[in-house]
Amino acid sequence: MTKQSKLWVFAPDIHYPEHNKPTLNALHSFVRQNEIEGFIFGGDQFSNNEISHWNKKKPIFKSPGLYKRNSDGFDRDVLTPLEKALRSARKVWIKGNHERFEQDLLDAQPELAGTIEHEKLLRLVERGWEVIELGKGFKVGKHLLTIHGENLTGIGNQAGAFPTKKAVESYAKSVLFGHIHTLQSYTKVLPHDVTQKWAAYSSPCIANANPGYARNKPNAVVNGFSFVELNGDLFNVFPIVVTKGMFSYGGKIYGGN
Repeated sequence: MTKQSKLWVFAPDIHYPEHNKPTLNALHSFVRQNEIEGFIFGGDQFSNNEISHWNKKKPIFKSPGLYKRNSDGFDRDVLTPLEKALRSARKVWIKGNHERFEQDLLDAQPELAGTIEHEKLLRLVERGWEVIELGKGFKVGKHLLTIHGENLTGIGNQAGAFPTKKAVESYAKSVLFGHIHTLQSYTKVLPHDVTQKWAAYSSPCIANANPGYARNKPNAVVNGFSFVELNGDLFNVFPIVVTKGMFSYGGKIYGGN
C-alpha cells in the first residue's frame, strides 16, 4: 500500500532586503499551488546590515528608520503572503548568524531590549512559528536534521571546499543546511556497516548573488531553495535551482512573474 508523501519546504538565506525577487516569487508560486506539510525558514531571513557590528562605522548602511522599514517590508513581501498560502502547515523559523546581529547590538546597548528583535516585532510565536535558536536544529521526520549551518565553512571565496563533508562528519547524521548560499551534497557510508549512509545537502539561497555589501566580490551563489518529501521514515531532498525566476518540479513550471 502506497502512502502519500508529505512535502516540506526549506527556504534559507533570504537576506531581506538583499534578496533575489524572482526567486522569492518562484517560492511564493509553488507554495500557493501545493499542499505543504511544513515550511522552514533556514536562517538569515534578514541581512540586518543596518545594525551589523561589521558596519559600525559605515553610515551608508544606516539611513534613518531603515530597520523598521525592513521589518515592515519583510512582513508585507514575505511573511504574510506565505502564511496565507501555508494555511495549516507547520511553520519553523531557524535563526542564522545575521539574526545574531540583533543580540550583538543588545549586548552593547541592553536598553534597546524589546525594540529591535524581529522575533518580537513580527510576533512570530503568536502567529504560530516555532523559533529555533542559533546553533540549534529542527528534525524533519526521523532522520533529517535542518540547521542554518553557520559553523560550517564555505566555498568560493570563503575557504574550505567541502562544507557538506564537514556536516556529515560533525553531526553524524543526514543534514540539510543553508548559510553557504550554493548547491552541494556529500554522502558518507560507514566502513563497518554499509547499510548506514548519511548525506548532507547545502541548499541554494534566496539572497541576491551580488548584494551591495559584497562589493562585487567573486562568489559561488546559486539561487533557489529545497524541498523534502517525507514518507514515514523515508525522505528525499530535492534542491531547487531557480533560473530566470523559474524552476520545474513534478513536470510543472513555477515562477516566471
